[in-house]
Amino acid sequence: MKNIVILGSTGHIGKQALEIVRAYPKEFKVIGLSANTNKDLLVKQTKEFKPKLMSLGGKDMEKMVILPEVDLVVVAVVGLAGLKPTLAAIKAKKDVALATKEVMVLAGELVMKEAKKHKVNIIPVDSEHSAIFQCLKSGRISEVKKIILTMGKGRFATMSKKELELISLKDIYKNPTWIMGQKITIDSATCLNKSFEVVEARWLFNLTSEKIKVIVHPEYICHSLVEFVDGSIIGEFGSQDMKRYVQYALFYPNRKQAIVTNGIDIFDKKITFEHPSSDKFPGLQLGFLAIEAGGTMPAVMHGADDAAVEAFINKKIKFTEIATVIRKTMSKHKPIKSPNLVQILESNEWGKIYADKIISKK
Repeated sequence: MKNIVILGSTGHIGKQALEIVRAYPKEFKVIGLSANTNKDLLVKQTKEFKPKLMSLGGKDMEKMVILPEVDLVVVAVVGLAGLKPTLAAIKAKKDVALATKEVMVLAGELVMKEAKKHKVNIIPVDSEHSAIFQCLKSGRISEVKKIILTMGKGRFATMSKKELELISLKDIYKNPTWIMGQKITIDSATCLNKSFEVVEARWLFNLTSEKIKVIVHPEYICHSLVEFVDGSIIGEFGSQDMKRYVQYALFYPNRKQAIVTNGIDIFDKKITFEHPSSDKFPGLQLGFLAIEAGGTMPAVMHGADDAAVEAFINKKIKFTEIATVIRKTMSKHKPIKSPNLVQILESNEWGKIYADKIISKK
């Protein structure tokens, strides 16, 4: 039996994790549950799963992840809240199923250094990174020529630059492929989310920017690929269902029968790949710029994005100005190499403040 803590148990990933626990009661015991604001659902979950500890509003997360009996910590909280408990879990030698990309975007170098030191597994839950993680079972990291992160092709890709300037928040929410929160939905539309995934991949798989590529895959069937030095390309294919990746992380290194079969019939399916339009979506290049600059630059990129997205929501800037604000902010930052946690958080805040200054002048 695997003893687990779920941080963010009332969110989309957290609820899916508990569905899997519910389906496999002999495989898991819930030791801790944490939520931010959804008290009613947290109380309901606590009554059902009877954890040793529960937390509301971010309290006690670091306390519950270091309990001696804990084997695995699922980090599925929103934003920066996941950073300190992730580091606490790693230092306590707990494996981490990581769904909160901000942890790796802001502090990937620090997190992976600690994970190596304490010999723990960081198992990605994000679909693209889980796909890469699984594909890498076919070879060594030293045998990788490049990894290829896939991205969808929404209706914005067919729009002119003038049309993109007129995109509203309402437009972004029409016919989403994945059901996500407001911030990540906007980030996906600007391709900033893909830039964050590039930074996350750099640290998860210890690769330089030259070995990370992004490709457009309109059919949403392949969720990322790895090309090895001998020319072999291994891909992970499946339905657009995050539960598969959550289940893989919970049972890692083993696999189990899916609790709900949402497989795809690949026969007669069209599968295409295209080059992304960096000209139309300049946000796509920011992750590579952040990697190349290194140090605290990804934290600044993240902070600037927070400010720019909020400004777009409040109709202070256009959709197409989000990436511009972030790029201008990054250009004014001198990155600190191998930063500690305090410097990372300060740089994230600096990015927000500087981006706000740019926005206020518009």
